[in-house]
Amino acid sequence: MLEASSNQNTCYFQSHLKRSNLAFTHSPQFEAVSKPLRKVSFVLLDHFSMSSFSVALDTLVTLNLLHDNPIYECKTYGVNSNKALSDISIEIAADGHIEDIEVNKDAILVICGGFRNSLRPEPLLNKVLVKAAQSNTTIIGIWNGSYYVADSKIKTGNTISIHQDNKAIMEERFPKLNLSTSSFTEEGSLLTCSGPNSTLDMMLHYIKSSHGTDYSQAIAEVIGSDRPTKKDIKKTNRFLLPESHIPNCIKDSIQLMENNVEDPLSIDELTKLVGISRRQIERLFKSNVGVTPARYYMEYRLTHARQLIQQSNLSIFEVSVACGFVSSAHFSRTYHRFFGQSPMDSRRTSQAS
Repeated sequence: MLEASSNQNTCYFQSHLKRSNLAFTHSPQFEAVSKPLRKVSFVLLDHFSMSSFSVALDTLVTLNLLHDNPIYECKTYGVNSNKALSDISIEIAADGHIEDIEVNKDAILVICGGFRNSLRPEPLLNKVLVKAAQSNTTIIGIWNGSYYVADSKIKTGNTISIHQDNKAIMEERFPKLNLSTSSFTEEGSLLTCSGPNSTLDMMLHYIKSSHGTDYSQAIAEVIGSDRPTKKDIKKTNRFLLPESHIPNCIKDSIQLMENNVEDPLSIDELTKLVGISRRQIERLFKSNVGVTPARYYMEYRLTHARQLIQQSNLSIFEVSVACGFVSSAHFSRTYHRFFGQSPMDSRRTSQAS
């Protein structure tokens, strides 16, 4: 079995695998700065899209889980009462009525529409939207929630995204608006999306703009990794820069690493199997994956170990063997350096959640 060199930098995850482990890393490098909770008010219109609402809420809840301290406080509000009926006939008991919503520059107001919303003026909602716009609140319109944003006559910038089925009525009702059926648009503090499938794209864009790429990609791996976007996405998802051309020798090297976790290959063995020199593989890994092959191999083995600790009944010793460590003591020390807690503490945390 291969052991990591004692002088290897194992302070924290450095490859793209840090995104997969962000929610489980308790190292100071990943501790969030404590800030007041940002209030997120979800306005649930009658017949709102349950799937769109769930995705939008899930992105913010997942972001909270990635921080030691939550970032967002999410509450729901009904338009006509403290209840709202979803598009799948499930009634939601909301946290309050829209007149209870507080808006300010740090708040977020999300208008959740759906396919069967009756597109008619909602005076109380209009008042909330106008007040939100005056307070520089971030406003998000989901599906035909965009209709109510437009109907409030707040400044919407150049473009607003709408669902294709709403295009005719929107053109008739708001002839001066520039309407788009694109996935989503952002105009200052206003974001709108055209339907349920674009809600995740819009929310990930918001997370990226507000909190950085690492967090948006970490959330995408949790709640969006099953979305096929192009051929061979399963392979390219492994890499730090999936949009770039990854040499086949690097793809093959990573595949070999993933297939040889319990008995790791040495880097020299790896270079022979893929047919390149050690110098070449070091250079190509650094330019395409961002770390050395040895570093990536260690990070992958520890990621695999974390998954086994959380999802299996294997003992810590059995996990260490399954991930190619010669002793459970060395495994525990290395694991602690990466995750900020011992393997046993990781298991207790997982079982308690």
